[in-house]
Amino acid sequence: MKRLFTTLTILMASIATLHAQEIANDNTIILDKTGENRITIINEDTIKFRIAGREFQMSTEPEVKAQQEEKKRHSTIPSLGFIELGINSIYNADYSMYSPEDAEKMQFGNNKSSYVTLYAYTENFRLNKQGSLSIDMGLGITWENYVFAGDYSMRYIDGMMRPIDLESSVTKSKLMAVYYHMPMLLNWTYKNKFFIAAGVNLDVLIATRLKQKNPKIVNDSENVTLEPIQLGSTIRVGTKSLYGFLNWSHMQMFKTKTGPGGHRISAGIGLNF
Repeated sequence: MKRLFTTLTILMASIATLHAQEIANDNTIILDKTGENRITIINEDTIKFRIAGREFQMSTEPEVKAQQEEKKRHSTIPSLGFIELGINSIYNADYSMYSPEDAEKMQFGNNKSSYVTLYAYTENFRLNKQGSLSIDMGLGITWENYVFAGDYSMRYIDGMMRPIDLESSVTKSKLMAVYYHMPMLLNWTYKNKFFIAAGVNLDVLIATRLKQKNPKIVNDSENVTLEPIQLGSTIRVGTKSLYGFLNWSHMQMFKTKTGPGGHRISAGIGLNF
């Protein structure tokens, strides 16, 4: 359409150059002495011409709008937002290396545990012209809080993590793990309405802390025997502004024979801005 419009403009301008009798101003070329036949260039996208008493106007604006709507309809919705909030837990938990009493003390109150990820960088690589397929990648920091079910904590004693009793005044005791979080997903977007994405997560352990309240005590402990590298999977479903996610690890949370068996799992919502 734009090529046709340009060709027609050049053609009419050529006719005007050959037959024009008078130039009324910078934008209007009069083709005869009466002024009935003329060409008026309104802007680079619109031209108006009058021939034999009839007036016509051509513009690329409708085409531009259509192209914009088409582009919007096929644009990709990112599967990685600015922030993700949720809960985390351990699945396939195994406390068989502990006595029944110690196993009970080592358990976490999963309904109180929390998950937060903040992304410092995200990128979206389109795989097709329509934008319905893309590869999404990101780099963020994840905070995972595992709250103990009772008034207990853990310490590294004799080669493994063992439970310790806390004072009854303690209102909360938890293990916090901080990771570099690096997801990579294949994203399918349907007409810019919703998306479904699946992929892998690589998590690198930054720090561990054992925290309690009343009295408030924070132990920045390097002796918590969490695996330093975690590889897992993720799935996400959502819209432009909100999505749900599920992450799970394929690796044991604690190093072998140093803590309870089990894998990390988290679920929640993410916000796109």
